[in-house]
Amino acid sequence: MLRFTIPFTQYMKPDGRKVPVEFDVEDEAASKAMAIIEHGWRFEVEELTTMEASLTVFDPEEEINVAIRVVQNGPPVVEAVDDIINEAFELINPKE
Repeated sequence: MLRFTIPFTQYMKPDGRKVPVEFDVEDEAASKAMAIIEHGWRFEVEELTTMEASLTVFDPEEEINVAIRVVQNGPPVVEAVDDIINEAFELINPKE
């Protein structure tokens, strides 16, 4: 299976400085992620003071997170990325 990268904005401690980062995903998740980006939403990630990672899909028009996962920083981040992609994609492409 092919792997693709999707862009995230990472907010750095302690001042919230923005840094572009990329996450590798499988091709199915990549096509969903691109649809989310084309919809105008963006992917964001932040390491919390608890050392956990907060991953979100943010809607800048409504100024809300439409999908969020808080997980242990490390391997659980991979599954969380897939989860927020699937959740946000369902919001823009609801099943009939």
